[in-house]
Amino acid sequence: MSLRPSRRGILAGTGLAGLVATTPTLAATTGKSLYVLGLMCENVENPLGVQLPNVRLSWRLETAVRGTMQTAYRVQVASSLAKLKAGDFDLWDSGKVDSDQAFDVTYQGKALKSRQRACWQVRVWDNHSQSALSPAAFWEMGLLSPADWTGQWLAAEDAEMRGDREAGLYWFGVKRPGEGQTRRVRLSFTLDGDAEVTVMTIANVGYKLFIDGQAITLPPYSPVAFGKQGTVETYVSLKAGKHALAVALDDVTGWDVTPESLIKSALLVRAKLKDGRVVRVNDKTALTSTDNPDTWTSPAFDDSGWSAVTLIPGKTMPLPGKGAFLLRRDFSAKAPVTQARLYVTSLGAYETYINGQRVGDDLLAPESTDFRKRVLYRVHDVTALVKNGQNAIGAMVGDGFYGSYLAPAGRYPFGDAPLRYIAQLDLTYADGHTETIATDDQWSISAAPVTMSDIYDGEDYDARLEQPGWARAGFKGDSRWSPVTLAPPAAGKLEGMISPPIRRTRTLKPVATKLLNGAYVIDFGQNFAGWVRLRTKGNAGDTVTLKFAEVLKADGTIDQSNLRAARAVDIYILKGDPAGEIFEPHFTYHGFRYVEVSGLSSAPKSGDITGIVIHSDLQETGHLRIGNPIIQQLWQNTLWSQRSNFVGIPTDCPQRDERLGWMGDANVFWDAAAFNMNVASFTERWLGDVRDAQSADGAYSNVSPDTIGPDFGTGAAPGWADAGVILAWTTWKRFGDTAVIDQHWQSMTRYIDFITANSDDFIWTENRGADFGDWLSFDSKEPGDDTTPKDLIATAMWKHSVDALIDMARATGRDAGTYVTLSANIRAAFTKAFVQPDGTVSNESQTGYILALHYDLLPEALRAPAAAKLKANIEKRGHLTTGFLGTPFSLDALADAGYSETVYDLLLRTAYPSWGYMVAKGATTIWERWNGDTGDVSMNSFNHYSLGAVTGFVFRRIAGIDPVEAGFKTFKVDPVIDPRVKTGGGEYNAMAGRLATDWSQGPKGSFALSVTVAANTRAKVYLPTPSAAKVREGGKPIAGHPDIRFVGAEGNRTAVEIGSGTYHFAITA
Repeated sequence: MSLRPSRRGILAGTGLAGLVATTPTLAATTGKSLYVLGLMCENVENPLGVQLPNVRLSWRLETAVRGTMQTAYRVQVASSLAKLKAGDFDLWDSGKVDSDQAFDVTYQGKALKSRQRACWQVRVWDNHSQSALSPAAFWEMGLLSPADWTGQWLAAEDAEMRGDREAGLYWFGVKRPGEGQTRRVRLSFTLDGDAEVTVMTIANVGYKLFIDGQAITLPPYSPVAFGKQGTVETYVSLKAGKHALAVALDDVTGWDVTPESLIKSALLVRAKLKDGRVVRVNDKTALTSTDNPDTWTSPAFDDSGWSAVTLIPGKTMPLPGKGAFLLRRDFSAKAPVTQARLYVTSLGAYETYINGQRVGDDLLAPESTDFRKRVLYRVHDVTALVKNGQNAIGAMVGDGFYGSYLAPAGRYPFGDAPLRYIAQLDLTYADGHTETIATDDQWSISAAPVTMSDIYDGEDYDARLEQPGWARAGFKGDSRWSPVTLAPPAAGKLEGMISPPIRRTRTLKPVATKLLNGAYVIDFGQNFAGWVRLRTKGNAGDTVTLKFAEVLKADGTIDQSNLRAARAVDIYILKGDPAGEIFEPHFTYHGFRYVEVSGLSSAPKSGDITGIVIHSDLQETGHLRIGNPIIQQLWQNTLWSQRSNFVGIPTDCPQRDERLGWMGDANVFWDAAAFNMNVASFTERWLGDVRDAQSADGAYSNVSPDTIGPDFGTGAAPGWADAGVILAWTTWKRFGDTAVIDQHWQSMTRYIDFITANSDDFIWTENRGADFGDWLSFDSKEPGDDTTPKDLIATAMWKHSVDALIDMARATGRDAGTYVTLSANIRAAFTKAFVQPDGTVSNESQTGYILALHYDLLPEALRAPAAAKLKANIEKRGHLTTGFLGTPFSLDALADAGYSETVYDLLLRTAYPSWGYMVAKGATTIWERWNGDTGDVSMNSFNHYSLGAVTGFVFRRIAGIDPVEAGFKTFKVDPVIDPRVKTGGGEYNAMAGRLATDWSQGPKGSFALSVTVAANTRAKVYLPTPSAAKVREGGKPIAGHPDIRFVGAEGNRTAVEIGSGTYHFAITA
């Protein structure tokens, strides 16, 4: 039976889907030259924990035969491998479908249940009368209904933490003081016996603390911190009687402060009396005033005239952390187990162990989300870890992304304590019956050797507290263990995650070690995200301290000043093992090149200090080969910044007190990101966070997950909020993924509707939130200065998002008419408001010209004059003056106008400001600012990918791998060349397979170009000569070439079209 694909299928067939697999064993085939490989479900190879009912399937063809295209496919799906092999396709048989579509193929079989495995294969036919059958693959469903979860949430806390939580460290708000006044707060309490007292204090401002009139020394307050100081614990001994906690609060400051802004604080007193009782006093009885009597800090002061503070409802309690906890229980497998699946997640970070063996290799799980809305869980095949008879399952749970301080919200940004853990282990026995071992009140809890862990601050580990065998069967716990308590369920929906997790991906050796001031400064020669593996020996109680930094001071010691409030320190206390000890942190990470190691008993030897690189383990799909060290290093620096900042979500930086999913950074960088790595499933996972953070009126947030909220104002920031559209569009364009459009369509249209409602005659004028503008542009005195009019930027970004929506509507069979009209109206309004008859754009900033040109906002007749003015501006200044929004497509705007010499002038420049300046200064990653080595340390991240966005241009326009149809179904090879760079090229592993180019310039205008085109793909190649007679391929003239379609001369170039295979073009002098 032969079926025709639907219109939707034909439209989807213009692109490729998602993920490139590693090459498996070649499939059986009826011929000898066609193979079907790389089977994927939801852009992942053999995923466990799939949530979607109608998944997307994809594959690729491999053959040595030129010009191969798929002509038909047949997908076959069965409920077991045995049935698949027997030809019993009981779930779905698509029949033979006449189509070249090999991606984005929707499963249309029987509805699948929780835990169900679907085994599948695909047969394809090609245009050379060949047919091939793929190897078998599978996908397995997760737990699709809340009722499928039989596990209960366990509280990872001790009795002291539980008591603090139940008493409450409540945020309160007080009004700002008047001119010359100070806001003061008192909390009085009485003890009926002597006590050891812990006082917890926190505020969103600087403050002074007094206990019974005595000033308390507080940790230094960082005025440049992105978030405010965390909760401070002060320990004092107090006698029986009346006492007073007094706090003098500074006024709030910052660009977003208004007269109505509140000073916020929280206070809690815990008193342990000698008779064993514990008394807690929360701040519900705190009083406030701006009076300043001399005795206001004294317990005897009469504060009856002061006012009660106002509690802030719904704000999570900033309770301090106490390290990690161990959870465990024994269980029995009554017979041999044929299959075991572990479904697991936490509020906090977790590591799970079965019979002492670590489950999986994922790190910092679960990854960051708004846990009030979604909690990601993983599914692990643990069949090999469960044995017949007695077993044990255990977990270590720390703060992770749930409990750690995330600026500016603070600790527990997405829900209150306690940390929590849930798991269920589904066992299938040989006779077919099943059993579930789930988290319940039969588990036990104890403190872990991790005594402090925080994403920003690092980890403290006391190896003397280790309990060998704690996760093995038969372990006999001592008095440190107690029955676990159950916790309230997570507010967020449990959602299976199949995107590649955060993993260790590589190791780095030190390139230099220096002893300075009694500590060893280690240089890894590369800025990266991760930590250090320490191998050491010493006595029990010896302490080794590791401090991390990106840069050094002039004297060679580490410089942590740009980390702001992040401690970035790991501390290891030895247990005294004579065989030696190895330490790696569990629940933190750092961004660094250098580490200062103190406390070692002897100088580190080879292998004692190793850099561990971590990031979301996405397949790296792109590689550049540019015959110039500056451009080549620019790409390498960009790739390392991407590795460092793809840690569960796309972050801005990996080192300081931020590490947030800033939308603007991702928006400008995704063109480059999608070349360097396969970001398909990663993007879809993060777009869930983007939707979760979207406001009711349609505005997207500044960061996702959103730790900022309305602190930067309501509305949508142009260029930042647009990531909510552009990431979906880029993912579809690169991977042919129409499902990402469908999942995100309503969200995107709500955003466009929001802008439309806040525009005036098609100029976006209102409700622009933080309105960052061309952030960190060269001419700005403050980061968000109006160096390019913000109305112009906002309107250009709006047009870009609308045009992307038009593309996506057409790709999915939706009506694009409304958006076509809207785009035309925006374009006309932009021209009227910002463009002069001679092509001058607004205030003539480079960014204004770049946005107008690249986002098609100019009448055709004004494009050339505007481009000429852009070129003249750059030549006059000698460099780019652009920031976050103008830089990414600056080279495209020039290349489109034919100014290739200016393109290379900018790429090869090494004076400030330029990409080459960073390279010349020894940078191994991209800096946040053009002059990151000077100036404001609070904005000096040395690992920030945004200015590296031009790497996308280098792939598309210099290597010449430029997608035309979605998913590289067709692509263009038209490299921009310059006499100063003799060679170039690159490769990209698209879903269809490997695409590659290599070009070289010879004497007297000779030119060579090799192009590799994957099967089921075509390329249009432009050769830099108008004379087709000068062009050979494989030594043959292209005229009449059997494998080449001659298109003709286009300007000063010759254009040809080619199918799959490798081609070697040469232009003779």
